[in-house]
Amino acid sequence: MNKITTYLNQHKIDYAILSGKYDKASLDTEAKEFKSDLDIVLSCNRNLFIENIKHDTAYQQIEENTFLDIENKIKIDFYFKTVNVGYYHYLNIDEQSFVKKEVSETEYILYQILDPLLKFSRYHNRHQFRLKAYFKNGISTEIKNSLRDIVGKKLANQLLEKISIDDFNFNKSFIRRCKYSMLFINGNFVKMLKARIFS
Repeated sequence: MNKITTYLNQHKIDYAILSGKYDKASLDTEAKEFKSDLDIVLSCNRNLFIENIKHDTAYQQIEENTFLDIENKIKIDFYFKTVNVGYYHYLNIDEQSFVKKEVSETEYILYQILDPLLKFSRYHNRHQFRLKAYFKNGISTEIKNSLRDIVGKKLANQLLEKISIDDFNFNKSFIRRCKYSMLFINGNFVKMLKARIFS
């Protein structure tokens, strides 16, 4: 991690690392050895950043916003101001997180709730472990309100109610409804149209 943060600091790029206090312990719950990626949200112009880092021989581009730190063999996923899966930009990162160089606990919990559903349509063991640990003493009002802003009150309540009783099974219909709700935040509907028209 030191290598990429040094690069970002040298280029005066503000960043917030997506990490939580239960990450390391949660990896032990996976059936096979799992090496986590490094997820970083940047507060900068995406096109300029990607163009510059592509020419740095220390990194190899794997996907559109994903690079490999060749020396340390770490896959790095870059996000830009918001956390997204495809055109679903669901989490706006607060400016204070860029000052502190890491996302807030609330932001990270929201990421743990939504990212697995959008990306995998399920919660892996590591995600379940983290959410159980964060919610062992209940779910804060801040989490409830923030999630309602993203997927709506009804879906947020259903989602949190199931997670609070360690029920991590969600059918495809529920996930589709969450995705549909997300189309109406952060200009995602326009992003979807552009992706479908120009892809």
